[in-house]
Amino acid sequence: MACEPHGGLSDVKAFFEQEMRFPTAELEKGTKGTVVLIFSIMQDGSMRDLRIWRTLNPACDEEALRLGALVRWHPATMGGTKVNAEHFLKVPFHARRFLAHQREETCDIQRMDAAEHIYAIAELDTLAAPQIPDGIAGIPSYIVEHMRYPEDAFRREIEGKVLLQFVVEASGSISNLHAKAGLGGGCDQEAMRLIRRLCWEPAVRKGLPVRSELELDVEFRLPRQ
Repeated sequence: MACEPHGGLSDVKAFFEQEMRFPTAELEKGTKGTVVLIFSIMQDGSMRDLRIWRTLNPACDEEALRLGALVRWHPATMGGTKVNAEHFLKVPFHARRFLAHQREETCDIQRMDAAEHIYAIAELDTLAAPQIPDGIAGIPSYIVEHMRYPEDAFRREIEGKVLLQFVVEASGSISNLHAKAGLGGGCDQEAMRLIRRLCWEPAVRKGLPVRSELELDVEFRLPRQ
């Protein structure tokens, strides 16, 4: 099985649209094209030797490398064993779509320079938090209010917890969202939908917003008679 990014390719595409810092000169020229990155994903999921395979222009190439470095990966497997493997990733640049997406954003996404490093909880001044009443503590109430219990899970009487893992970027957007421990029956997808709907405040370290990783349980409980 080939390498797969956390959350799948559709999430990576959405993440690129949200986090991209389109080079100003290329935006003014209406640039459209694709940079292709190539790299190796090791058995532990780490990325090595990230480089350009197909170029577009120097400014877009640089931005593609920045974005590519932010993506986390599940390693390739062969016969059930994790293996090192070379992989590629396309980073599309489309000036008109970029501008349209900026107009459609519902969260207040901050555009800024940020390191690739993901800080541990012990290194942070404040943790990332959703922009809802009571922050992290308000998530259970938010879930109860907005959950759509999956029909398949309801029919099969599936209940329990989905453990989600994701990165809150320094901009406040989320990336690399995936179910670290799932339930099936559509619960994993519903849990991710609920978390994607939230706008986030990034973690802060030494007064600056930084990348951080969160894990959250989303509980599914069938209604009792």
